[in-house]
Amino acid sequence: MGLLGQFPANAGTHPIGGAPSTEERTYSPTIRTVQLFKAGFELSAPVIQLGSDEALVLRFDDLQPGTENFSYTLVHCDAYWLPSDLLPGQYLSGAISDLVPVGRQSYNTLQPFIHYEISFPNTMVRMERSGNYIVKVFRDGDENDVVLVRRFLVFEQMVDIEARVLASRQVDQRDVAQQLDLKVVTSRLNVQDPFGEIHVTVLQNMRWDDARTGLRPRYVRDNELLYDMPEQALFMGGNEYRNFDLKDLRQPTQRVARVEPGLGAGPYHAWLFPESRRTIRNYNNQADLNGRYLVRNDMVDGDPLGADYVNVHFTLPMETPLMDDLFIYGGLTDFQCKEDFKLMWSAEAKGYTAQVLLKQGFIDFSFVTLARNSTVPDITAIEGSHYQTENDYLVLVYFTDHQRRCDRLVGMRFLNSRRG
Repeated sequence: MGLLGQFPANAGTHPIGGAPSTEERTYSPTIRTVQLFKAGFELSAPVIQLGSDEALVLRFDDLQPGTENFSYTLVHCDAYWLPSDLLPGQYLSGAISDLVPVGRQSYNTLQPFIHYEISFPNTMVRMERSGNYIVKVFRDGDENDVVLVRRFLVFEQMVDIEARVLASRQVDQRDVAQQLDLKVVTSRLNVQDPFGEIHVTVLQNMRWDDARTGLRPRYVRDNELLYDMPEQALFMGGNEYRNFDLKDLRQPTQRVARVEPGLGAGPYHAWLFPESRRTIRNYNNQADLNGRYLVRNDMVDGDPLGADYVNVHFTLPMETPLMDDLFIYGGLTDFQCKEDFKLMWSAEAKGYTAQVLLKQGFIDFSFVTLARNSTVPDITAIEGSHYQTENDYLVLVYFTDHQRRCDRLVGMRFLNSRRG
């Protein structure tokens, strides 16, 4: 049986006061498979250059049986994701908000859904300032009835960034960690106070839950800021993501033990092969998407309206339960530890199990633990960590522009732990 009719339209849980934070969240339980990427490449990060012809695509599914009236707006934030002091008319041209185009019905799927898609900037809404932004989708013109929030970045390349991934100087971390070293050249900016006006953030695999901030240059030489392997930019290498292929449900594929029809006219069920703990193994080089996922049904040539939902069964054998909570983690969970993706201990199964409704495609995931008093998961407790692991990094440089009263994103640099 699908999820039709199981949730009321306004069943989401909002933060205190009804105003959602700028964190990436989905507030409605019927909204699934939210993706935000640069137009033309589904696996790309939501980063575009100010004034360019680039656009972002936001798409999501609603498992409700009927269409809803959704709108969206864009909010400019400072370097630390607090809403900036700018008025909407100072960072947007055109409309302050716009209607989400009418949703389209899925076809040939056992789990019916309505698919919504927005592309921006567009003729109605354009960003006029660089910086951090959120796109906020809400119902029936009520900005307090928020459906989802997602982050994106608009940059202007005003600084030069030199960055590389090195082995840690700490002997006990050399085999498990990756250290970023960087230099920022600000010759095209009028920087009066490099320690107070320049802010650097580093992301590993676009994980906002572990964003590193507070980096301070160790040396300032003319217009060059030398950070000299800052401790904030030391990351555990982690391990390559596990993955499975559900692009074709006619037969089991990579890491899928079997696929069976559901009860009645409900979605299919897919059982993955039991996984194993990887903390004591040597590094194994295997291809992954660095935590991302690709929505695809091979039978309909990649059309997201024809990709069905599948009940996926995960199993992690273990002799005794862990002290901390265990979650499935990756782009499929928005890099968050969500209750829907929590694995439960089963004495009968002698391990942890979970059943999750996921859209067809090629999906990366890992197992992470979360301590009761922590907000950042431990990516190494189950997966282990290796210096050799291939990871993507993003260096962001912000400039506090007092004249324009905002934090501008004046530079960004993608780099890879292997390819540089």
